Amino acid sequence: MNVVQNDLTQKYSKRTILIHWITAFLILALFPLGKYMEGLEPFEKMHLIRIHAIAGMVVFFLTFIRTYLFFKSPRPEDINTGSSFNDKLIVWIHNAFYVVLFLVSLSGIGTMIVGGYGDALKAGSYELIKSPESIPPLKGHGFFSFLMIVLLLLHIVGVVKHYVLTKENTLKRMI
Repeated sequence: MNVVQNDLTQKYSKRTILIHWITAFLILALFPLGKYMEGLEPFEKMHLIRIHAIAGMVVFFLTFIRTYLFFKSPRPEDINTGSSFNDKLIVWIHNAFYVVLFLVSLSGIGTMIVGGYGDALKAGSYELIKSPESIPPLKGHGFFSFLMIVLLLLHIVGVVKHYVLTKENTLKRMI
């Protein structure tokens, strides 16, 4: 295996770093909250829906800002692993995060509208919430949320793998 040396003094902008960690924290909170709400009756989850929706909208807007910064701000060169396949996989996973974050958000917005959640929150009446089976965007929201967690796990495994194989702490670019 080739010894790889990446310039870890190159960092992302402070705004990008802040958005990265806020988004990561929110995803780690939103996914289990969403899974927990699946088993609740509408009257039991009214308050949690509001929290989930607000946090989800924050992720949505932060993703817009981060996408803008991705194209407009200087950023470090892509990590070189010594493997063409791994180098392409890293770029693919990072780009997939943006796409999946938008898909999770849009399917969540669709769920709020089609499922009557928005109306229920405005009126304060859980009776306006439709049954999960009659909310098509909810299935997509669940699928894209699961896909987001898979990407997150792949991202973490990649960081750890890179550290173990090359002894390079790539987290330095994001702190």
